[in-house]
Amino acid sequence: MNKNSVLVKRAWLFTAIVLLAAVAALLLTTFLLDRTFARNDARDMALTRARMLAAVRADDARFDGRADVLQDEGGAYLLAQGGDVTEASDGAPALPGSAMALAAQLNGGEALLDFRDGMKEWACAMAPVGGDGAVIVVVPFAGGRAVPCVLLGLGAAVLISLLLFAPLSEKLLGGIVKPLAALRDTASAVAEGNLDLRADENAPDEIGEVGASLNRVSTQLSRNMYQLILERNRLRNMLDGLSEGIVAIDRAGQITHTNPALERLFTRQKPVQHWPDPRMKVVPDASVWEDFDQVIKSGETLTRSLDVRDMNLKLTITPIVDELGAIVGAVGLFSDVTQQERLERTRREYVSNVSHELRTPLTAMRALIEPLKEGMVTREEDRQRYYDIILREVMRLSRLINDQLELSRLQSGTLAIEKSRVSLDDLIYDVCERYRTIAEEHGLALQVQEDLDRLPTVWTNADRVEQLLIILLDNAIKYTPEGSVAISGTWDDEKVTLSVKDTGVGIEEDELPYIFDRFYKVDKAHSGQGSGLGLSIASELLKRMGEDIWVTSEAGHGTEFSFTLHREETEH
Repeated sequence: MNKNSVLVKRAWLFTAIVLLAAVAALLLTTFLLDRTFARNDARDMALTRARMLAAVRADDARFDGRADVLQDEGGAYLLAQGGDVTEASDGAPALPGSAMALAAQLNGGEALLDFRDGMKEWACAMAPVGGDGAVIVVVPFAGGRAVPCVLLGLGAAVLISLLLFAPLSEKLLGGIVKPLAALRDTASAVAEGNLDLRADENAPDEIGEVGASLNRVSTQLSRNMYQLILERNRLRNMLDGLSEGIVAIDRAGQITHTNPALERLFTRQKPVQHWPDPRMKVVPDASVWEDFDQVIKSGETLTRSLDVRDMNLKLTITPIVDELGAIVGAVGLFSDVTQQERLERTRREYVSNVSHELRTPLTAMRALIEPLKEGMVTREEDRQRYYDIILREVMRLSRLINDQLELSRLQSGTLAIEKSRVSLDDLIYDVCERYRTIAEEHGLALQVQEDLDRLPTVWTNADRVEQLLIILLDNAIKYTPEGSVAISGTWDDEKVTLSVKDTGVGIEEDELPYIFDRFYKVDKAHSGQGSGLGLSIASELLKRMGEDIWVTSEAGHGTEFSFTLHREETEH
């Protein structure tokens, strides 16, 4: 048993208090009994002496107050018939008036009274002496005879009680302190996070009930902690898995949580050695943190756009409110809406481009049909020329609509592409023969790789490959004012790569990511020929065939388009 236990100390203190109270009560009782005994003894002694002196006086007329009966401290008096003192022993104290008054009224009887003379108390006894008066004897209170005996008995009782009570107390307190100490240790361990520890439920009485209650609390706390950890991990995984960046701060403005997406959004920011605000290391934009501080002060949600290099972000900051309605922080959501903005811009441009591509031939046809209708064209050769122009514009409209339909079918996945074994050399030579004259009309040289007959056979659709080459050759001739257009091919164990390279105007670097978009033209005025759908069709067509297409270009130094075709061996 731990001697330093507060419970043990209090138990021993309580025992000491009880013993002290018992001793005090016994001492008080002893004092009161001793006083009572002393008074009774003094009265009995005084009355006995008074009677003896009265008998002496009755037998012998001599009375000098020093009879043998006066062996202890005290005194004796002889009263006359009228109540006056006629004789007194040596050292007798002065009688008070009350004693004299009582003696005057004695009338042959005995009397007892007590009186105090300074700090001393006396017992006074009166006895009659025939017809000669009375005898008065005074005896002091002689206390203390019972105290030593009582103290001795008290000391023995206390000693015996301690000898008997100490082992019993040790056993009783041990039976209480040890289970309580075990409960304390268990509660401390649970508070420190050891939720698997359990208290002893078999302890007697209330201690066992407390142990059972503590075990229930530990079990419930363990379940709650498990649920909290599970929810925390689930929430953390959800936040970490979001593509939107998230940052949370507390009321003091300190960052409490970020997710990987936020770091990815701002990794391309130019690093700064010394930030005035440590939060700038996370989001290097002072206006963002001013918005966070404003939301915490006002308690209102804030939404605005944020441009970060080549990204367009949407920032939404929402205050965090506790169960009492107090604002305890804020959370910001950074959404990258660059793609959405680009898609919206593409949609607008698509509508504009379709309208432009449709309006141009329709306007031309209207300008030709109205004079024909009004009879303003009278010469037959002029009418034929008008008809030829109208026919070309109708065919242009037809090609535009067909290209749109084919591109839609490719993107929707409804267009079936059958593959077979194809020899590329014959296919390429046939396409080049048809376009050699067109290239010469534009003052260009069409060059073909000499060893194309060595190209391995591929597993593809010959018509679609021919369509791809036509699209690329059309674009190359259209955007090459002078120089040459070349077709080449390379291969490896898996695929063949065909390339169409020109020495034309080239493409700006910032336009390369959009070159395969619908209606995208390097010529922003759309003044050139074509619908702007050719490269989009080529990209979608190769995607449906499981192939790749890419472009490399430098403004003013030409462009090279390349696409892959898988070899027959890799398909079978």
